[in-house]
This record gives sequence, C-alpha cells and structure tokens, in this order.
Amino acid sequence: MFLGILQAALYKNLNGHAGLAGWQWLFIVSGLITIAWGFLGLLIVPDSPSNTRALWLTLDERKLAYDRVAAQNIAPAEFVSKSHLWTRIKATVRSPLSWLFTAAYLQFAWSQRANSYFLLYLKGLTRADGSKLYSTYKVNLLPLGGYALSIVFNIGLNAISDRFRWRLQISVLAATIQLVACSVLSAWPNSTPTIMTFYYITFTTAAWGYALIAWLAEILRREPESRALLIGVVVTLTYVGHATIPLRAWRVSDAPRYPIGFPLATAFAAGGIVNLFAIWWYVRRHPELVEHGFGGVPDEIEEGEVDGKAAEADEEFGHDSKVRV
Repeated sequence: MFLGILQAALYKNLNGHAGLAGWQWLFIVSGLITIAWGFLGLLIVPDSPSNTRALWLTLDERKLAYDRVAAQNIAPAEFVSKSHLWTRIKATVRSPLSWLFTAAYLQFAWSQRANSYFLLYLKGLTRADGSKLYSTYKVNLLPLGGYALSIVFNIGLNAISDRFRWRLQISVLAATIQLVACSVLSAWPNSTPTIMTFYYITFTTAAWGYALIAWLAEILRREPESRALLIGVVVTLTYVGHATIPLRAWRVSDAPRYPIGFPLATAFAAGGIVNLFAIWWYVRRHPELVEHGFGGVPDEIEEGEVDGKAAEADEEFGHDSKVRV
C-alpha cells in the first residue's frame, strides 16, 4: 500500500524533475528506503531466543522467550557444527515431507503472481472514444484496495489459523478461493466490473502460504535446521520462478487476457491443494515427525548434558534458569 501511494506521489510531484522520469525517481527513493531498512534489520530483527542479539530485548525477555519455546517442545535454532548441519541437510533432502512442502509452497507463490498484472490491466482500460479510463495517478492508487484486502484477510485468516490450529483448513480455503478467481480470469468474461472484482479477490488469498509455513514449523518443531533450510530453498526458488515463468506465461504481448498465465495460476492453485492434502496424509502416517523429527526417535541425552545446558543458560541470562531439553 505504501509503495502504491509513493508511486502516485512521485509521478504527480517529481515526474520530469531534474530530467528524471517518475519511474526513475521511484527506483531511487525505493532503493534508499530498502537499504536503510536492511541495515536497521541488523539491529532489531530478534532471530532465535538462544542466539538473539536484538538490542531491544532484555535478559529477562530473552529467558522468557527461550522458556516458552522449550515449553512447547520446540527445538530452538542454535549454532551447530558443520558435521551436524550436514547430517540434518541429508535427512531433510531424504524426507518426502520436504518435497511435498516445497511443491506446495512454490505453487502458492507462483499462483499469487496472478495479481501482479492488475496495474497493466487498469492502464489498458479505455472508454468508447478510445481515451484512457483512468489516469496514471489513479492507476497507481486503485490497487491499494487489493493490498488493503490482503492485510485484512492475512491477519484475519491467520488469526483463526493460530487460534484453532487450522493450518490445513485455512490453507485449503485460501487456495480454493484463488482457484475460483483464477478460473474466472482464465475465462475472461466480457465485463470490466467482473474482471476487476476477481482481480481484487486474488489479493485475499495470500494467507495460504503463511498458514503453510506455520504448519511446517509445527510439524518440524524438533528440526530447526531443516525448517531454516526449507524456507531458504523455497524463497530462493520462488524468485527464480518469478524471474523466468513470466517470460512465457505473463508476456506483455499477451496482456490483458494472459491465455497462458491465468490457466497456469489456476493449475498451481489446484496442485497446491493436492499437495496440502498430501502433507496432511503423510504426517498422519508418520506422527513421530512432530515429537522426534526426521530421526524417528529422540536423541539420547545424558543427565550431565542437561545440567550443562542449564548451567549455560544460567550464565547467559544471569540467574537461575530452567531449561527443558
């Protein structure tokens, strides 16, 4: 939403200033903001309770976070040896769950690409006399309604997901809405209000991916390295897809109907639903994943090791700590 407002303001006030077009000013201003937030993130992003360097967290708050994670039987992310990391990487690659999650998330992310071309659609709308229906200023503002819907539905649906642990249900619900919306856009009805309505509806479905990530965190609560690895892989592959898929599926020459793009987004939504149920089926068949991770059985821990971890926590937090291992 902020970027849409910024685009409209830059076009209105800086287009042509100092010999630069509005879109060039957008790159400059957005780039500076991105760099500033990146450096600020080094100071404020909390990371894991066991290794956080966030300046705004007190020792008591760090201990509270660590204890709450331990109380849920979740293994917190910690610095590990290279040999341990390599072992966890091999276990992650060998697990069917990793491949099911990767397929489910990528189809979510690539299907969501469907609403990225709303601006081009709005820009191309014309009146009967051939004049533009919306000015460039309005074209930059109209998608704000979609982003507002995205915020409301993301927070609302994921609040329900957290409250009732409805990871599968919320993911499937959002994916189904995406399936319907992209199906209508694939048919491309001869009605501007209908097309705009279903374009806006595609903005309401992003909760699908976030509920899926929360579900993964619950399933792999004993595998912090695998969680981090899988998230890193799917985010990387998502952007690889965003850089390559549009070259064929979302070509500018195919605007605004995109005869390949919308059917492909529909297929991704359908495939994502199939993968979500496959994850549910696999976890039901392998309930040991949740309690023990990929190993199937808990690691044997000597009493002395437990005492040692408690002593380390006491030293780090500055007072007596109860660490559950």
